[in-house]
Amino acid sequence: MWNGLSERLVAGIAAQNEAAIAACLTDDVQFRALVPPGLRERNGAAEASALIAAWFGDSTTLDLAQTQVATVGDRLHISYRFTGVEDGEPYTVEQHLFCSVRGGKIERADLLCSGFRPRATG
Repeated sequence: MWNGLSERLVAGIAAQNEAAIAACLTDDVQFRALVPPGLRERNGAAEASALIAAWFGDSTTLDLAQTQVATVGDRLHISYRFTGVEDGEPYTVEQHLFCSVRGGKIERADLLCSGFRPRATG
C-alpha cells in the first residue's frame, strides 16, 4: 500500500535530492530523529528534508545496500542501509523510520540511526 511512497523517499535520500525528499512529506510534517550525537527535531517539509539531505551531503559515494518496508499497526516502517565514502573513509549506515501517513505523504516520522560505522573494503 505504501511501497510507492517508501521507494520515492529512499530514492530521494540515495540521490541526495532535498526536493524529492520533501515531496514525500506533508508541509507540516513532524520529524524526530535519534542520531549520534542526540535528538534532532524539525517541523515542516523544508526543514526535515534539509536535515536528512545534509546527513549524506559530504558523501562522495552513496549506494543503497538494503531496504525493507513493513507496517506496524497503523504506522509505516521503512528501513534502509547505505554504504558510502566520506572524507575518503568507507562507511555503512542504517536508519529506521516509523511513519504516520496522510494523503499519501508522511505526516509524522520517528527515525533511529546507527550512525556512520566504519566499513572494511576489499
